[in-house]
Formats: sequence, structure tokens, C-alpha cells
Amino acid sequence: MKLTREQKEQLVEKAVKDLDQAKSVILVNYQGLRVNEIQELKKKLREQGIGFQVIKNTLFKIALKKEGISFDEKLLDQPVAIVWGAQDEVVPAKITFEFKKEAEKLEIIGGLINRDFVDVSLIKQLAALPSRDELYARLIGSLNAPMHRLVNVLQGNLRSLVYILKQYQEQKA
Repeated sequence: MKLTREQKEQLVEKAVKDLDQAKSVILVNYQGLRVNEIQELKKKLREQGIGFQVIKNTLFKIALKKEGISFDEKLLDQPVAIVWGAQDEVVPAKITFEFKKEAEKLEIIGGLINRDFVDVSLIKQLAALPSRDELYARLIGSLNAPMHRLVNVLQGNLRSLVYILKQYQEQKA
């Protein structure tokens, strides 16, 4: 089905809007994946609030130029799907790399992190990082540990005092 000029312009405007809001964009070559595998990837991404879109490369190039983002033309010479992450840089990379283990034909070819093109190695490093929620949990645990130890130390002194008083009471009885 051929797209009309108006439909193409709408796709470009949507891509520009998505690029503007995205903290991370991962470009994947989906060639060779079965339809059910693509649907499964979309479902996993959607559960985390991450977008997945297949767009013509020429339209995506126009959107990148409109946003003033420099890019490597060679990356967009193959079938490309775009994973948009608007809230977190790590989660889209993590989900995509985990799915790549299941579907070996999925190829991560690069991406954008905060509007700068990055290669696969940096996206792989991002995927290895803990998520934002995990980092918050670690920070809270680190902040809570000294207070927890202080409470235990203070309770230890009270327990010792109670133990001594109980023994004194038993001796008197």
C-alpha cells in the first residue's frame, strides 16, 4: 500500500515528536524475524511504556535532519525498526538485548542517547546497567544501613541492661 504525501508528512512529524521526547532510541534490524517474534517484542516493550515503530528509512532520515541530529547514512541502508524510550535510557536497551538472546536474528545496529548517535557497544553497556528503580533501591538501602546499625547498637545496650536487671532480680529471689 502506497502512502500519500500527507500520510508521509504525518509519519515524519510523529517521528520528530518522538525524537524530541526520547531519551534513548535504539535502531534494530528486524529482517528475518517472524511476525509473532516482533509482536512478542512489541508486547514486552509496551508493558514498560516503550514504543516500537517500523518507519521507512527515508522518512526517518528526514525526521533526523529536522531535529538537527547528525547520523551515519550507512546505518539506515537496511530494514530498521526504532525502539523509543522516553522515560529511561537503560530499560529499552535492557529489554532489546534480552529479547536478542531469544531471537538471534534481531540485530542491534546503533542508537541515539540524548540526541547523540552511539554504537552497539555503548548500548550493550547500558543494557548491563541496573535500572533506575534498582539504583534507587540500592541508594535507599545504603542510606538506611547506618541508621539500622545505630538502632541495633542502642538496642544492644538496653538488652544488656534488661538482662543484668533480670539476673539481679533472680539472685534476690
